[in-house]
Amino acid sequence: MYGETEEASGLEDLEYIRAVIAGHRESYAELVLRYQSMVYRVCLKMTDDRFSAEDLAQEVFIQAYQALPSYREQSSFSTWLYQITVRKCLDWRRARVRDRLHRSDANLTEQDTVTWQTPEHELLDKERNEKLHRMIEELQEPYRTVVRLYYLHHCSYQDIANRTRLPIKTVESQLYRARRMMRERGEGLL
Repeated sequence: MYGETEEASGLEDLEYIRAVIAGHRESYAELVLRYQSMVYRVCLKMTDDRFSAEDLAQEVFIQAYQALPSYREQSSFSTWLYQITVRKCLDWRRARVRDRLHRSDANLTEQDTVTWQTPEHELLDKERNEKLHRMIEELQEPYRTVVRLYYLHHCSYQDIANRTRLPIKTVESQLYRARRMMRERGEGLL
């Protein structure tokens, strides 16, 4: 009996999805109503913050709506939406870590900077950054673009996928390969 209900629900989801793709935007509201509690619960569990969970849930539904034409019926809509939700939350976590690192760097006092930023240290940092930028420039496309977006512009995988119109898995594999190439050329730089 449970399988029949799940199967019927899946068929209804497909009907709504096809209607949205055909231009009936109001059909998307039905999908949102059906899955908003699931998406919110996942966001809340992954963020442990009610307000962030609400914001992320809205972003998930916006992203899912925009990506709906790329939905393949190989998995259920709920599975597809769950994957978007988890990726959005992981991107949020990474962004928070980056923000904390930037804030902690900015909170260093002038004296702290003077103590550990000796001229030798500054010269080594400058040389390392120049070498890193040269290595990035030596990468072939599309690796160069993906690395620039991730490391220099601090974009999440999802942001890079949206900007480059590549699947997120392709972004991940290109970053992995680019890191490997840079590590081989970097002589301990990475």
